[in-house]
Formats: sequence, structure tokens, C-alpha cells
Amino acid sequence: MDIGSWALSAAVVRPDALHPVRERTSGALRWPGGATMAGRSGLLVGAAAEQARDEHPRQYVDGVRRAVDGSAPVWLGDRQVHGVELVGAALEAVVEEARRVYGPVARLVLSAPAAYRTHDPRREALVAAASLAGFPDAELVTDASAAVLDPSTMVEVPEGGHVLVCDLGATWTATLVQVQQGRPVPLSQESSGHGRDIDVMLVADLRAALAEWVEPAFAAGGDTGVRAGLHALDIVRRLKHRLADVPEAAEEVESGVPPYRLDRRALDRLTEPAARWLIASARAVVARAGIRPPDVAAVLLVGGGARLAGVGQILHTGLGVPVTRPADPELAVLRGAAAWVRALPARAVPADPPSWRVEPLSWTVPGGRGRLVRWLVKEGEAYGRETRLAQVRTADDRVFDLSSGRGEGVLLEQRVAVGDMVVSGAVAAHARLEPAGAERFQLAKRHHLRVAGDWLLTPDRRALVECSGDGEYVKVRAIASGALVTELRPGRGAGRGGHAQVALGPGQQLALVTWDAEGHFAVWDVLSGRVTASFSDAHKPDAVLLNEAEWRLVTTGEGAAHVGRYRRDVATVWDLATGARLDRIVGEDLPKRFTGYAETSRADAFAAQMESPDGRLRAAALDGTLSVRDLETEAEVFRADLTPGRAVSTAFCHEGRHLLARGSDDQGAWVDVWEVLQPV
Repeated sequence: MDIGSWALSAAVVRPDALHPVRERTSGALRWPGGATMAGRSGLLVGAAAEQARDEHPRQYVDGVRRAVDGSAPVWLGDRQVHGVELVGAALEAVVEEARRVYGPVARLVLSAPAAYRTHDPRREALVAAASLAGFPDAELVTDASAAVLDPSTMVEVPEGGHVLVCDLGATWTATLVQVQQGRPVPLSQESSGHGRDIDVMLVADLRAALAEWVEPAFAAGGDTGVRAGLHALDIVRRLKHRLADVPEAAEEVESGVPPYRLDRRALDRLTEPAARWLIASARAVVARAGIRPPDVAAVLLVGGGARLAGVGQILHTGLGVPVTRPADPELAVLRGAAAWVRALPARAVPADPPSWRVEPLSWTVPGGRGRLVRWLVKEGEAYGRETRLAQVRTADDRVFDLSSGRGEGVLLEQRVAVGDMVVSGAVAAHARLEPAGAERFQLAKRHHLRVAGDWLLTPDRRALVECSGDGEYVKVRAIASGALVTELRPGRGAGRGGHAQVALGPGQQLALVTWDAEGHFAVWDVLSGRVTASFSDAHKPDAVLLNEAEWRLVTTGEGAAHVGRYRRDVATVWDLATGARLDRIVGEDLPKRFTGYAETSRADAFAAQMESPDGRLRAAALDGTLSVRDLETEAEVFRADLTPGRAVSTAFCHEGRHLLARGSDDQGAWVDVWEVLQPV
């Protein structure tokens, strides 16, 4: 996520693509960066803040990061608000929208200005804001480094090469970046407030050009004066960006007032002092690195001010270095941060090989040391191989996972407190090895999951399906981690009475069939969330049965037809693919006539007994007890007493690495998951 001075941009990073998080109200790629304190509504951000701004102009701040940049709180009306609260509110709004559209968000990465150096309190403020939004392990990447990583720049820099990044937002910054061990590292930078200064000069020009019409509003003071100033800023910023494509632009201030006109020549004249500063600062940061401008591989121009028509040419002329401006330069930092995120999986730090029975745990932390963010395994808690035990934050705000490596055991003691330093080679914890038994296999419990409904294991045994009893939601979970993969909530208008059945349709797609007491049915594709068919029966359903092989549904109801003076049941057969009615039958004991139909899914992979995919283990559930045997030796390697007197079913996942057991008790249905630990 890029927290700019004027606007915010965010994206959800997945292995296959980058998905932008659009502002919910406007649909824009960039979120307005302001915030408004709006009475009972509290702190508003994004488009909501802009909409409330006219009503509460003195309770508005033009950029949530301003309080962080200035290391001081801002006044919103009669209340002081600190930067952590402002940025935290913006993060919560963006993350909430990301979750609404794309599902769970596992991690958060924020861009930080190059001026925020290591150990700068402003970096700590961003980390604190992220923690406030629920991400204590959020990471920071310098915006200049991210800009260099933007794939759309097409700039290839060799190891040891230099790039000059000119980021022209509300703050103009010149940063020299060097590629070190494949990673762009900022060396030096200079910043100024020229972006805001240009806007202030443009507002002054607007007031002078239209003094007869607009000056009374500015002179009125109070809310009227503040509102006039904010409105004028909006106009000049829009015109400034339009001039990137046209030589002249104009916009009406309000009805009946002559439009304010701005052309490139006037804008270049106002921009000239800022451009001279940019060239001087660029030369200074290059000189501090002991190199000359010709030694710089490229000048990278990003930020909203990169659209100013004359800046690129002025930089090229003043420095003699090629200038590159990527498409949509305002999003360059966001795209680069996404590229940086994709390197995260390689950042796990395994524990140093142990040498004691009661083992000291130490890690070689990049940079020699890092501040402990949190322990992920409690004292006295068992852990398995490659388990994440803790997280540390290095001086440059990268967060590393400290894993158990190939070892497994019980964490006995945490010797470093949260916030203290984990030093390379120093003992950070003590652990005890699990005693080695005679069994060739061991099972370690990983999850206990519950639902007030039922569980289904997909036929490919790759995912668990959690379905609430009233059809309010269906959740698909990963077996290994228990993490949520996708979720469908049909909403009150779908079930209308709370009946549902999970089923596997043609092509093995996961579906949910919902219906209400009045006979209104809907068929949902769980993965896409779409309704694929809907239909209504003429009578209230007493029984609903599905045939997954033929993808049909039959519903029966009492007293829906007359035969002579007798009332008879009626059954209606429906095509679940199209919602078309196929047949209507009158008679008695109708459910018994429909073979192949059932009240629950027959595609469920749980069974009373199952062998592992490699044929080495057999799991069997009987009278609430789960037993696992080694088929080669016939020895029982595992036993668990689950729910005596109640039925339990079991299954291995498709790889055989996890064993599952499903049962029920008075509180609902449950699933236990064990990891199958095999000898090396």
C-alpha cells in the first residue's frame, strides 16, 4: 500500500496477478488522502471524507500522512488527532474494502518516504498505525526502492549501478538508489514542499484572476473561507494534471463566474523555481555518493508531478542523463511494492542446528540483529518442522519469520521479550525435543475446527467445506493450515428461512442449494459466488432431496393434490442446471421412489475407514475412537478417544500428510486435523 501525501493506493498481491483495491464509492484507483472528523460518524477517510468536507471544512486535513510528516498532531475542529490515528483509520478502511472484494488479507506492506531514515520516529508511527489496523507484522519499503522495482519502468540496473528517483508528489524528493545484492538501497536524498508550494501559487493566481467573484468568500473567514480555499485547491490540481495532455485548460469555479484558465506557459513559469531546486538537489545527492551524473543509469520520474509537461525535459537538459517516466507514474511505487512483496516467501530464517537435548534456539538474523515483533508459539506449546516460532523486524523495517527449521519439540522458555533485540547467534529461547518413540509414524494435532452445521471433505480430499446449518454461509478451508480459502454468504434474500445443502455439481464444482419454507430455491456456485439457477415450487416443501450424478432436485409436499376425496403427496423434479421443472408425480411415500437422491452430499470423502495414499497406514473410526495402524507391521501407531458412543468418520488428505476425523456433539459438528510425521 502506498500512503502518499495527497492520495492512497493499494493492491492485493497474488501469485498470478496484482489486484487494485478501488475506492468503494467512486471506483477510483487512488483513494483521496484526506480525513474529516464528522461528529457522530467519527473519523472519515477516502471519498466519505471528501463528501463530508464541505459541511465540516475546518475538521478536514488534506492528507492523513501530514501529521506523521510533521511529527506533530493536527487540529480537526476542536480536537487534536495524531498521525498514528489518522493513518490507522485510512489503513482500516482500505483493508476492509480489500477483504470485502478479495477475501482475507494475510500481510500488509506500506511504502515509506525516503526521508524516513532508519530509526526515524515517523517510521515507527507507520508501524504503530499498521498494528492499530491489526497488522503488527506490517513491513515498510522505501518508496524510492519500490519505484526502481516497478516492472513498467523497464529500467535494468546492474549490480552496483545507480538510479536517481525523483518523486514529485506534495513533497518533491530526489533520492539516489544503488543496487546492492540485487536489492535497491537508498543512499541519500533531499526533499522540499514544492508540490504544495506550486498549488498555493496557483490558488493565488486564481484569486487574482477572479478577484471580483471569489475574494468575498476568501475574505469571509470561518467555514466559508476554508471551504473556498479547499475548493480552489481542487480546481487548480485538476487543471494542472490536464495540462499534461492539452496546452490549455479551464474550469468554472461556480455557476455565473467566469472560468479560471491555465496554460502550460503559465504553469512552467510557476514550476521553474521547483525545477531548479530539483536539478540542484539531484546533483547534490549524486555528488555525496562520490559519483558524477553520467555514472547514473537513469533518472526515474514518478508521482503526480511527473505529469508536468516540462519537468522531464528540464531534468534531462540539466543532468545529461536519460529520464524515464512510467505509465501512470502515480502508481509506480505501488507496482514496485507489489514486486517487492513477491520476494517474501524466501525470507524465512530457519533455526541454527541444535546440539543439546534441551536445545537453545538461535538464529542468524540479516543485518546481525532485529527487534522482536511477536512470539507465534507460546511457552509450553508443541511445534513441528518448519513452524514459524517468532518474527523480527530489522533496522530497515523488513520482517523475517524465525522458523524451527527441521527440528520439532516443545518451546520451554522465551528468553527475549517483545520489543527487545534478537541478536545473531545469541540464545533467544530454549526447547525440548519430543521423545523419540518406537513407532515408525507419529501424529501431531494441528487443528480443532467447529461449526453449528456440518463439514464436508471434497472428493479430491484437498479442501474442507464448512456449512452453517441455516445456509447463512459456506467456507472452504485449507486442510494443512485451516486458513480460509473462499467464503460464500448468500444473504437473507437467498435462503429466506434458512435451509441449505452443499453438493457437488457437474464438473465437480462446489455448489450450495438454498430454499425457504415457501418453496423458493436458488443454486449458488461457491467459488464464484454467482447464482446459477433459481426456481419456485407451488407447494411448501416437506422434504428436499438431491441427485448429484444427474444434477436434479426433488421436493415433496403433503396435501398438495387431490385424488378423489383423498389428499395425496406431490413430488416435483427440477433440473438444477437450468431451474426447469422436469416432472410432477402424485402418490404416497414418494421419497422412497427416488433412488440416487439424498438429503446430504454423497460426494463427501469422509469414511469409517481409509488407507493413506501411499498404502502404509490405515485409519479406522469405531464407537467414537480413532485408530491408526502401520500396515507393514500391523502395529497401532496412534489412538484417540474422541466422542464415545457417537459416530466418527475419518480421511487422509490427497497427499497423505494429514489425517482428519469428523464427528458431532451437543455443540455441533467438529473436525480434528493431525499431521502425519514420518521418519526422515
